[in-house]
Amino acid sequence: MKKHLILTLILFFMVLTGCNIKGEYDIKGTVIDVESSRILVEDEKVGLIWLSLPKESETNTFEKGQTVAVWTDGKLRESYPLQGKSLRIEILK
Repeated sequence: MKKHLILTLILFFMVLTGCNIKGEYDIKGTVIDVESSRILVEDEKVGLIWLSLPKESETNTFEKGQTVAVWTDGKLRESYPLQGKSLRIEILK
């Protein structure tokens, strides 16, 4: 019984941390290109990466040269440039 309770608590906290997109961003970089449903960002650590836009975002929000912070789902397709799915994108001043 005690093992089941501990396992349940561990799984509960893993789910909670997996759903958190308000913490530290995954990518910070400069917008290089904007297309209909994605943006190309250059990050110092990752390099170039195409990021699909979150459902609530519009491409006219982003412009070349802007600095953005991006939260991703953690999965990057290994191509050149890399490709990933963004959960949230914040334009930095």
